Amino acid sequence: MLEPDIRMLVVEDQGELRRALVAILKRMGASVVHSVSSGEDALEILAKSPVDFILCEYTLPELNGMALLREIRTNNAYAETPFIMLTNQGQFDDEEYAEAADYDIDGHLIKPLNQKDLEDIVDEILKKRAEFKECAIRLARAAAFVDIGADTEAATEIASAQEAQPTSTRVWVESGQLFEELGDNEKAHKSYARASKIDSFCAKAYEGMANILGKEGKSEEAFEFLKKAVDLSPKNKDRQLKMTRHLLESGDEDGARVSLHKALERESDPAARSAAAADFLMESGRADLAEAEYSFALESDPDNTRYYNRLGLAFRRQKKFREAIENYKKALTVSPDDTVLYYNMAVALAESGQQTQAIGALRRALVLRPKFPQAENFLQSLQEKTESIAARN
Repeated sequence: MLEPDIRMLVVEDQGELRRALVAILKRMGASVVHSVSSGEDALEILAKSPVDFILCEYTLPELNGMALLREIRTNNAYAETPFIMLTNQGQFDDEEYAEAADYDIDGHLIKPLNQKDLEDIVDEILKKRAEFKECAIRLARAAAFVDIGADTEAATEIASAQEAQPTSTRVWVESGQLFEELGDNEKAHKSYARASKIDSFCAKAYEGMANILGKEGKSEEAFEFLKKAVDLSPKNKDRQLKMTRHLLESGDEDGARVSLHKALERESDPAARSAAAADFLMESGRADLAEAEYSFALESDPDNTRYYNRLGLAFRRQKKFREAIENYKKALTVSPDDTVLYYNMAVALAESGQQTQAIGALRRALVLRPKFPQAENFLQSLQEKTESIAARN
């Protein structure tokens, strides 16, 4: 039986099954059982009502069970709330298992299910959570000690947590992360390795070992561990972006593009996805690759002035000033009163040595927007430079 004050949330789009689950949980002793049919409704409940345990269907429409799990785990209020996924037989493959593990799922049940199945897994999870609670406190204390530079005390708390829960993947992964912060790469690597032995699907463990090997300058070994993590859980955006950086650094541009678009595949709009890819490439110092992505984004969304501005910046970073200027002129046919476009075109004109035209573009920007400090300052700078050149001549 459940503790009498436990509050449950059932997220199930099939009405008959949802009602059956509510009835079972009430027979088990739950005092409050919220039930909804969608992930969006679940988030509304969580925003206004305290919940102690979540039971969620995997194949929900729109915001499915995995997406709901991601949302919940990014909310500090529910980061530790037990979460069970309901799936059909064969629906949860290795990839889904690894992705769910990334977000600390507590378990999953295969349908059809009965009251005993539900009782057993809920009891097991609540027991594990209770046992982990003291470890969580120790790890939190360790993190606090790391923050204040009390390395010895932090290491003591980490060791206590490991001794208390030697078979917990989460304890070993979090220990590895804390040892990384302490700068003890050897213990960090051992902690991650232990986690991977406990659960061979633990992508976080392989990623952690990749981080350590990268710090030690062992780039080839680091890449292999990162690849293992990405292969296990390919939908993890941050991990795919790390893979993209590795591939760019190694010169594999085609592989980097594939990895980058996998990282952004949850963005359903093709133009927005390409623009996001281009933004990442710009941050990575690859304006040449970003140029193609912004161009594709503009093909799909030809009236988007932000894409024009960013494409112009990509041209400028490659010193393709003529292309940048033509790009800004084209953008101004779409948005003729956009003062930022005039300003950026002035920068490109000035960089290409066309001072007079740059001054003209800045003056136009200031007619449209008289209070534009950057344009005012740039105009003054260009005028002083022009006057200085004229005086010398």
